[in-house]
Amino acid sequence: MMQSGMSLRILLLGKRGSLVQWLENLHQSSARLGYPTRTFAINGESWGARIRAKWEGSSAATSPWMLARFERALHDFHPDVVLVVGVFGVPLEYYRILRDQPWRPLIAGLVGDRFPPDQERADRCDRLYFTDSSFFQLAAAAGFATPSHYLPLAVDPEAFRPGQMRRRAELLFIASRTEFREAVVRGLDTPAYIIGTDWSALAREGFHRVHNRKIGRGVVIRRYQRHQAVLNANNEANTAYGLNQRSFEPLACGAVVINDDLLDLPRCFEPGREILVYRNRDELNALVARLRREPDWGAQIAAAGRRRVLAEHTYGHRIRAILADLGL
Repeated sequence: MMQSGMSLRILLLGKRGSLVQWLENLHQSSARLGYPTRTFAINGESWGARIRAKWEGSSAATSPWMLARFERALHDFHPDVVLVVGVFGVPLEYYRILRDQPWRPLIAGLVGDRFPPDQERADRCDRLYFTDSSFFQLAAAAGFATPSHYLPLAVDPEAFRPGQMRRRAELLFIASRTEFREAVVRGLDTPAYIIGTDWSALAREGFHRVHNRKIGRGVVIRRYQRHQAVLNANNEANTAYGLNQRSFEPLACGAVVINDDLLDLPRCFEPGREILVYRNRDELNALVARLRREPDWGAQIAAAGRRRVLAEHTYGHRIRAILADLGL
């Protein structure tokens, strides 16, 4: 029988250590809401398991010892609902084990990237939640029968918050290089601070200030706290309409976001009042120039965006939305 209220037991299943830290953020938010919560990471949920999984490589997720750990975790924790973070990255063996449990927990699958027509994984979920509305078309084309809903990414407001230091006017962009992102950055008329991997060619040219390496979450937060404005450009390989974490996290830190024009953006923010949007090079440069001329205007946009994030776009909101949709 399904439990009610704060006695509801939630298991998070997925891969630990992703760029977005989706698994970790959902776990922390679920625990803060008062739900008994546990995480099982298919790449190791403890230090010992992580070291062994790293040694064995990709096969570790489906190795007998890892699957035995998962079965033991289910038996010990007895979850009422399982949130599968990254549905198509979790091997089928885990879904089969979940379906074989005598109490049969509900399975909610979260999807954040483009996916293959893998109907078997999709159909083993009771619900699918897409961060990108274009995924509904992919799901229909693949013949998925599982009910699905739009559920964007979010932010951990306990980690991403404004700092006390004075903000720099220099535009900040933290992301790995893609072809689209490079085109956006090369279209800037004023130098920006670019942080991320695969920007070596841009670094050699010397126009932008480039830190060509990955940085940790704590450094990301401090950078957002120190800059007035943060550029965002989608990863064209992963999504089409959806917002990535850079549409939410800088706003939570009090910076204004200059976002590329995405179809899902008005679902989450009011363009021009809570977030700035560019459709081409000229619009981007005009926004950057206005922010330099009118910092108070930028601060108003950032403040409105932060209020919207705290009101609607935390991971606590996402947990509540999933549970309400499942009738829990």
